[in-house]
Parts: sequence; C-alpha cells; structure tokens
Amino acid sequence: MAEELNDYSGPYKADLTFADFSKDFLLKLMNVWQHAWLHMTECWYSAVRKRCGTDAANECEYEAWVTMGERVNPRYPKVANIQLNDISDCLKCMQLPLDNAFTSGLFPGHFEIKSKNLAVMTLSDCQSLRFFEDNDPDRINWVCPNEGKIMEKYLVHPKIKATAIKLPPRKSKDDIACVWEFRLED
Repeated sequence: MAEELNDYSGPYKADLTFADFSKDFLLKLMNVWQHAWLHMTECWYSAVRKRCGTDAANECEYEAWVTMGERVNPRYPKVANIQLNDISDCLKCMQLPLDNAFTSGLFPGHFEIKSKNLAVMTLSDCQSLRFFEDNDPDRINWVCPNEGKIMEKYLVHPKIKATAIKLPPRKSKDDIACVWEFRLED
C-alpha cells in the first residue's frame, strides 16, 4: 500500500480515491465541506428569495431540509450500526451528518442526557445565527423556531420530539444561541 497523502501538493493522480489521503488531511477536507454545505444552503436561499420572495424562500428551505433529513439521515444509524434504542443513540446520529453541530466546531455546545428518553442541547454559539444577526436579522424569527422539525429528522427516531426551551434573538453575541429539549415519546 502506498504512503497516505498528507496533502495533494504532489503530482496529479488520475486514480485518486479518498482512501489515498491521511486521516488528518481528510479531517481538514471535511471541515471545508462543512463550510461549503452551509454556504450552499445560504446561496440557494438567496437565489430563491431574489426570484420568488422571502415567504417562498423560507418555505422551500424548510421543506428542503426536512426532506433531505427524511431521505438521507436514516442511513447514518445503518452505516454506524446504531440501534436507536434510547436518546443517546439519537444523539449519536446527530453527530454524524456533514453539518453536525458539535464534532465540527462550527456550532459549539453540549448535550446533557437527563434520562434514557430525555436530553437537553445547549448551543453556546451558532454560525448561522451570527450570520443572520449581522446580515439578515429577520431570518432569525423564521429559521430558529422551525429548527425543531429539522432536528427531529437528524435525530432519526420516529418518536423523537424537539422542543425549544430558549431561542434567539439574544441580547448579546456572548449569550448562548439556543437550548432544545429532545424527548423520546412513548
């Protein structure tokens, strides 16, 4: 087996696969993909709003995220062999997508597991919220309250319920971004 590449500064490799790269390089590359994913959603939203208006852009963005969550996110527990028996299994699923909240550093925060069916998520910061605060404050009142249904799709379990405990707007950028309760219902 050839030595893993720590970057791609060498010659062009026609048969390149991701398996050719080192773990460290792949982690750096994944961070770029995460930023690209977030920029793509904002570019898409802006293009729809310019052509069709804010209400249509909001509704289309929400529908796109929920639909993507329904179609893609159930693959994570399958590939990771997660059984979805309790809330911690749901939280594992939320850690795996490209735009995950915690493992990327883009959305710092923490989970507090209260019981096998209950967890609380606190986002100490949110890149999306910062963008909205600086560039488009009106979006805060649409995006943030509607995140619950989207997060339910990221938590994958059909009986999960996400409820907002604290939402923006916030008084200062030093305040926490939001707090959510995740509950597996009987």
